[in-house]
Amino acid sequence: MNGIQALTTIPDPRSRRGRHSPRFSLLAIVLLAAMHGERSFRGMWRWARARQDDLLTHPALGVRAVRRIPSLATFWYAVRMTPAGELERALAPLLSAERDLALDGKWLRGSVRDATDALRSVTLAGVTVGQVWAQRAVSDGDELAAALALLEAFPLDGKVISADAGLLRPPFVQNVAEKKGALSG
Repeated sequence: MNGIQALTTIPDPRSRRGRHSPRFSLLAIVLLAAMHGERSFRGMWRWARARQDDLLTHPALGVRAVRRIPSLATFWYAVRMTPAGELERALAPLLSAERDLALDGKWLRGSVRDATDALRSVTLAGVTVGQVWAQRAVSDGDELAAALALLEAFPLDGKVISADAGLLRPPFVQNVAEKKGALSG
């Protein structure tokens, strides 16, 4: 199953009357824009408008019936009406194909304000696909606690995890082993 097929499993609550673009195509376009660096919803929509010829003719997206990218309001409604967790549920099967994961602590560049430290996070990313699968903020400088919280909510069965040396402490190693994951050196 690919990402587009996974998105088709998300039900569309809109009535069929007047619906020109399937919900999965709108969600796919938003995800593509985000993967290309767009961070604001308006920026994602503008990214799509700038690439409208390519997106409208791509057979997998299913927006062939329209001549232009739908309005910002249409995108907004499609995303807003997607139930919480539904996108994660739909894309979860893609994770099963990813075997190697990397867990890494990050200082977020450009997040320093006045006398405060930079924001920190722990990120779990797929090595093969390069997709970030989960992220947790580090509070009070405790990167290990953030990593443990991230792993608690993440399926590790059959996955190989590589991590920063600072995280390879007994609680972390035990957590990975209990969840039937493996550590790489």
